[in-house]
Amino acid sequence: MTKDGTIVGSYCTCPFESDSLCKHEAAMCLAIREYKKENSSSAVDVQARLKTLKKVELLEILEELVEKQPTVQLYIAEKFANPNGMDEEKARRLIQKSAYRASRRGFIEWDRTDLALEGVWEVLEYLDGLNLQPDAERIVRLSLIVVKECTEMLQIADDSSGGISSAIYKSLDKISEALAEWPGDLDEATIDNMLVLLYPHILFALEQDTTDAASHLVEAVLHWNERGGFTEKFYNFIADLIASDEMQNKTYKYTEERLHMYQLAILQQQGRLELVEAFYAKYWYYPAIRKAQVRQALDAGEFEKVIRLCNESEQLDASFAGLLNDWKKLRFEAYEGMGSTEEMIGLSFEFALDGEEEYYYKLRSLVDAERWPENMEALLAEMKTRPGSRALYLGILIDEKRLEELLDYCRTEVFAIEHLHPHLLADYPHEVNEIYTTYIYRLIERASNRKAYWSACQKIKDFQQALGVEAAVGLIEELKFMYPKRSALLDELGKIK
Repeated sequence: MTKDGTIVGSYCTCPFESDSLCKHEAAMCLAIREYKKENSSSAVDVQARLKTLKKVELLEILEELVEKQPTVQLYIAEKFANPNGMDEEKARRLIQKSAYRASRRGFIEWDRTDLALEGVWEVLEYLDGLNLQPDAERIVRLSLIVVKECTEMLQIADDSSGGISSAIYKSLDKISEALAEWPGDLDEATIDNMLVLLYPHILFALEQDTTDAASHLVEAVLHWNERGGFTEKFYNFIADLIASDEMQNKTYKYTEERLHMYQLAILQQQGRLELVEAFYAKYWYYPAIRKAQVRQALDAGEFEKVIRLCNESEQLDASFAGLLNDWKKLRFEAYEGMGSTEEMIGLSFEFALDGEEEYYYKLRSLVDAERWPENMEALLAEMKTRPGSRALYLGILIDEKRLEELLDYCRTEVFAIEHLHPHLLADYPHEVNEIYTTYIYRLIERASNRKAYWSACQKIKDFQQALGVEAAVGLIEELKFMYPKRSALLDELGKIK
C-alpha cells in the first residue's frame, strides 16, 4: 500500500496460481475497504469536549461507564476503599481481579495479557510515585506482591508478548534499587526484618522455577553485606535457602551452585583466605567454584597451580564440551603468563579449528614466519571438514587471496555465491555467472507458491546488480522458457526492472 492507502500489489502463500486475486487476497481487500469506512470520520478531541460539559452531564457519562465498563467500576471502587494510598492487600486484590477478569476457562490468552496486567501496572505506577527515603520498605513489600502474583499468573497465561515477565523484572529492579540505596544506618533488627520478609518469597520463586527471581532477591539483599558487620548472618541465610526442601527437591544444581557462589563472595569480602581455601575444597564439584579458584590463582600469578587445576577439571568435565573449552582457555592464560609458546600454539590451533578468530590471530603471531605456511595449510585442510569453522575458513581464504579455493567452495555450496561473488567477480566472471545461475535455478525449482517466487526474484535482482542487465535478461528469458505454465512465476519475473 502507498502512504495514501492505495493498494498497489498483493501476493498470497496459498497454492492458487492465476493472474487474478485468490480468495484470501480478495478478503483482505474487502476488510481494508470496511476499515476505511469505519474510520473515515474526523477524530474527536475527547478531553476538550469533556471540559465543555456541565456537572450533571459528566455524572451521567460516569454512571454509564460504571454500569458498562467493569474496569472503571473496579478502579473507582478501589479508590473509595483506600483513599490514603495502597497497602499489600489492596495491591494483591487489584492484580488478582484483573487477572480473573482476563481469564477464559481458567487461562489467559496471549491477546488478553494487557487486560490481565491492568492491576499490575496500577501498582507499579503507584510505586513510581513513592519517595525512596520514607517509603523504601513499602516499595520492597509492594514489589514483592507484584513478583509473586505475576509468577502465579505465568502458570495460567500465554506470555508470548513478555508483558508478565517484564512486570516481574521491573519489580525486582525496584527491590534491588531500594535495598542498594536504603536510607539511614542498618542495624540487626532491620536486617532480620528484611531477611524474614524475603525468605518465603525466595522459596516460592525456587519452587515455581519459572524466573530468576530467587537469585535476583538474594543479590539484592547482599547489597547490605557491603555495608559491613553482618557477614555471618547473610552467609547463614543463604545456607538455610540451600538446605530448604524447595532447593533440595530440584533435579539439577545450577541454582544451588549460584547460591554457593554468593557464599564464596561473602567469604572473599571478609578477606580470610583460610576460609576461602576450605570452601574451595568442600565444594570442588561445582564448576563455578573451580573457576573462581583458578581465576584467583591466575590473579596471584600461580600459573603451575592453574594448569594443575585445569587439567583436573578437564578430566572431571570431559563429557561437557562447553566446560572443557572453558578449562582449556584458562589453561591458555596460564601458558601466556609463563611464556610457554609451544603449549599456546597447540591450544590456539585447536581453538582456531573451532572457528574462533581471536585465537587464529594469536596462532599467527606465535608461529615463526618460516613455519607459518605449513601450519596454515594444515589448519585449512582440517577446517574444510568442520562446519563450525566455516566463517573463519572463508575469511582466511579471502584475506590470503586464495581465490581458486574460494571458487571451489562456491561450486560445492552454491548458495555462498550470493555473498562471496564480490571477491571472485574480477578474476572469474564466467564462473561466477555459471554458479550464480545454478543457485537461482535451484531456488526456482524448489519454489511452489508466489511468496517463494517473489523471494527468488529478489535474488535475480541481486544477480542483475552483480553481473549486469544483459546477463539478468538472459536468465529471465531462460526461466520463462523452462516454466511456461507457472503463471505466478511469470508474473513475478515480469516485475523485475
